[in-house]
Amino acid sequence: MNALHTAATILAFSAAAVSGCQSSDHAALTGPATIEADPRPAHATLKPEQHATPSRAESVGTRWSSVDIAFEPPSSTYDNALLNSLPFDAESGISDRHTPNATQVTYTFDGADFDPTISADGSFVVYASTQHRPTPDIYIKRVGSSVLTQLTNDPASDAMPALSPDGSRVAFCSDRAGNWDIYVMPVSGGHAVQITTDSSSELHPSWSPDGSRIVFGRLGQTSNRWEMWVVDVSNPAVSEFIGNGMFPQWCPTASTGELGADRILFQRSRERGDRAFGLWTIDYRDGRVGNLTQIIASPLAAFINASWSPDGAHVVFASVPTPSSWNRASGTRPPKSELWMMPVTGGSRVALTSGDAVDLMPTWGPDNRIYFISDRSGADNIWSMDLSAAILAATGFEPETRSVITGHGVRTVTTGQDQPFANVQQDGHD
Repeated sequence: MNALHTAATILAFSAAAVSGCQSSDHAALTGPATIEADPRPAHATLKPEQHATPSRAESVGTRWSSVDIAFEPPSSTYDNALLNSLPFDAESGISDRHTPNATQVTYTFDGADFDPTISADGSFVVYASTQHRPTPDIYIKRVGSSVLTQLTNDPASDAMPALSPDGSRVAFCSDRAGNWDIYVMPVSGGHAVQITTDSSSELHPSWSPDGSRIVFGRLGQTSNRWEMWVVDVSNPAVSEFIGNGMFPQWCPTASTGELGADRILFQRSRERGDRAFGLWTIDYRDGRVGNLTQIIASPLAAFINASWSPDGAHVVFASVPTPSSWNRASGTRPPKSELWMMPVTGGSRVALTSGDAVDLMPTWGPDNRIYFISDRSGADNIWSMDLSAAILAATGFEPETRSVITGHGVRTVTTGQDQPFANVQQDGHD
């Protein structure tokens, strides 16, 4: 097993068991929708060694990651969701398919690269990595080049970066102040401003389309549930609870919800049965929430790590099948995970990757290209693929242009033009 547990996988299986009651402070929130908790299964407890959060000194060389630390069970909050939150039947035929057009973007051999976010023009990717030390830092790399820039350099853990819509700022989470908080800093480097300051764990920031606010996840101290909060970046003292859920993603296109509301995508576990994750959206406008909508759920898989298309019409996400062998598993990493695409309004989903690799954390860039994490090279690295064929299969219309990655960067070409994909190797690996 890799030294780093992939962040999204741990979230999917340890956080499904969050329990508790909604805070009375939350009941005052106006709006037509209230989201219930991700429930805790009533049976099975974590192994004793899973309850203790290791110190940074103890963590070096052991099996942990920034998210392992963030999601260690406080006072036995979590049960063994790996063994109890997922059903035991796998979709047939998955291992027979292949992914012909995946292009490797990073080449880390020691440690792992994860949590990718792509600039609006597709020219560079920002991500977290443990390639240089056991605790992760934030890096920037131009796509199509082996040159990278280390944006943060702190002995603490920095993870889950999110680029602002104008590309000038990076929001991320860090435990440098003693617990997980949200920070914002210029993409060119400089001082990181702390946005959240309380003692709760706060993670996974996502920007509003105008760059004025951030939605993030918080482990409620009273509720012991993962909650979604919105904060005003210019006035961090102003924040508001919008519901329970994980991995909130603000739609990059404003006013796609009902009556001009913005739309936020997140994952949520079922409240009965296998408790596997499904994908949901919620409308948000001027402090009000509503139209809680389930996009997809299945008895055969958990759906996690969802990301919007730039126009807000489609989502791409990871699908984790649930083979019976997991009943005997001792870790939190699944045997495989695939990426899928579907319209946000529902309908047929299209497989993007397949095989025995673990593909997670997709993020949608420009020109119908996604970036994601995969262990298909032997370690968790960032890969990319063009979605033109998938969009044609889903909509019946072929995009006029597509993007390709070459040794000279990302290029936009007319669909049908002969332009081969090329792994970036001529300058040496990272």
